[in-house]
Amino acid sequence: MTIILIFFALGNIVFISFMLIGEWRRLTVRAKKFLAFFTLGVFPLFWGLGVVSQDLERVKKVSFCAKCHVMTKYVESLNVDDDEPLSAIHFQNNWVPQEEACYACHTQYTMFGPVQAKLRGVKHLYVYYVKGAPEKIKLYEKYENRNCLRCHGVARNFIEALPHMLGDGLSDQIMDGRRSCLSSGCHDMGHLLASEEDW
Repeated sequence: MTIILIFFALGNIVFISFMLIGEWRRLTVRAKKFLAFFTLGVFPLFWGLGVVSQDLERVKKVSFCAKCHVMTKYVESLNVDDDEPLSAIHFQNNWVPQEEACYACHTQYTMFGPVQAKLRGVKHLYVYYVKGAPEKIKLYEKYENRNCLRCHGVARNFIEALPHMLGDGLSDQIMDGRRSCLSSGCHDMGHLLASEEDW
C-alpha cells in the first residue's frame, strides 16, 4: 500500500512540476484532461483510501491505546503478575494477538463489529476532548458473552469445566447471554489496575 501511495504522490508532483515549468501549454488537450482527472480525482481518492486503511489498521494496536494517558493503566494491566484478571491471562498466554489485544476483546464479532468499534473510538475522542476524561472508565454497554464464546464456546476446557457443568443450566445461561462471564463468582475481574492493588 505504501508503494502505491508513493506512486500517486510522485504522479501529483510531476503534474505540479509541469504546471510550474510551463510545459502545461505544450500538452495536448487530451493529456491535460488526463493529468487533471488523475491529479484532482484519482490521486486524492486513492491517497485518502490508503491513508484511512493504514490508520484503521494502526488503531487496532495496543500501542495506539497506550498513547492515551487514561488508558495507560489498562495497557499496563496486561502484564500484571496475577492469574485472576482476564486481560493479563489472555495477553500473557498468547490467547489473543499480542499486538491487537485490546481490539481482540473489545470488538463485537458481528458483521458491523469493527465499524462499531471505530465509531466508539470517535466517541472516546469526543468525550476526552470535549467533556474531559472521566475519573473511572466504564464500558458504554454490557460486555457481551459472545466476545468470549467465539473462542471459548467450542473449547473442550470450557465445555468440560466443572463450574459450567454444575448448577441449574449455567452453561445454557452463559451461551445465551442470560448470565455474564464477567459476573460475580465467575470471571469478575477484567483488568487489575495499579490503583486497585499493588503489583
